Amino acid sequence: MHSSTQTTTRGFAVVETQQMYGPVTPSAPETLGPRVLELSGILQTTLDLEQQITLFARNIRDDVPIDGLEYNNPMAGVQVRHGEQATHKAAYDLQLEDRSLGTICFFRDLPFSEDELRTLENLLCALVYPLRNALSYLKALRLASHDPLTGIQNRLALEHALQREIDLARRQHAPLSMLVIDADHFKRFNDEYGHAFGDDVLRALANAMSATVRRSDLLFRYGGEEFVVLASHTGRDGARLLAERIREAVAGIRTIDGRPVDLSVSIGVAELAEDESPNSLFERADQAVYQAKQAGRNRVELA
Repeated sequence: MHSSTQTTTRGFAVVETQQMYGPVTPSAPETLGPRVLELSGILQTTLDLEQQITLFARNIRDDVPIDGLEYNNPMAGVQVRHGEQATHKAAYDLQLEDRSLGTICFFRDLPFSEDELRTLENLLCALVYPLRNALSYLKALRLASHDPLTGIQNRLALEHALQREIDLARRQHAPLSMLVIDADHFKRFNDEYGHAFGDDVLRALANAMSATVRRSDLLFRYGGEEFVVLASHTGRDGARLLAERIREAVAGIRTIDGRPVDLSVSIGVAELAEDESPNSLFERADQAVYQAKQAGRNRVELA
C-alpha cells in the first residue's frame, strides 16, 4: 500500500494510509488567527472528552470535508469515534510540552491535498489545549472514583452509579440486580502474612471478578474486603448465575505471590423491586450475604 509523509515548519508530521504517526507540537491558538481562536473557544465550553472530540469533528467540516475521525489515548483508556472510516487517512500524534495527548486520525474517500493538510494542522492547534484540560479532568474524576489499591471503582462511584442505574432500569422497564460479595475469613491473611499480603489478596480478588463480570456489569470495591456488582438488564436468576461464576472464579485462585491460598467469597443477590430505594436494594443484598455466612460461607444466597 502506498503511503506518504509530509512535515511542516511547525513540527507537524502527517501520515496517509496505514503508517506510523508523526509528532505534532502545535502553536498556541491565539497566534494562528480568528478561525482557530473561535474553534478553541467552542471546544473550551466542555470538559467532557467525547463531547469535545464530537464538537471538533462537526466544526471542521466546512474547513476540510471529512468522513470521520478517530481519537485514541491508550494511556488514558480512551477511544472516541465520529463518523466513518474511509480509504484515506491523515494521522497525527498529538504532543504538548513533552506530554503525549494521544493520536487523532482523519478519514475520507478522497486524498487530502497539501492545503487541506495545512488547514488540519492549524485546526488541531485549537484542539490540543482544550484536550489537555479534558484529559486532566478525566484523570481527576478517575482518581476520585477509583480505588487506588485494586483499580476498580470505589464506594463513591457506586453511590453515583446506583441511582443512575435504577432510573435507567425503570425508564426501560428492565430488570436490575445487585450482588454484594464478601471475602470469607479475610482477616487471617493480614494476621498470618501481614497487611501487604492482604493487599495482594484484595487485588487478586478484584482481578478475578473483573475477568468474570460482563461488559455491561459495574464492579465496585465497597470497602475492606467487600465488593458490589450492579448487573443491568439482569433478573434474579441471571444474577444468581453470575454470582456462581464469580464464586467459582475466586475459588480457582490457588496461589498469590507463590503462596498457596484457600480463597472463597459469600455472595448476596437482590433484584430491584418496584419503587424500591437504593438503600433498600443494598440492604437486602447485604442481608443475603449475612445469610450466606451463617449457612457456611462460600455460597450464594438470594434475597
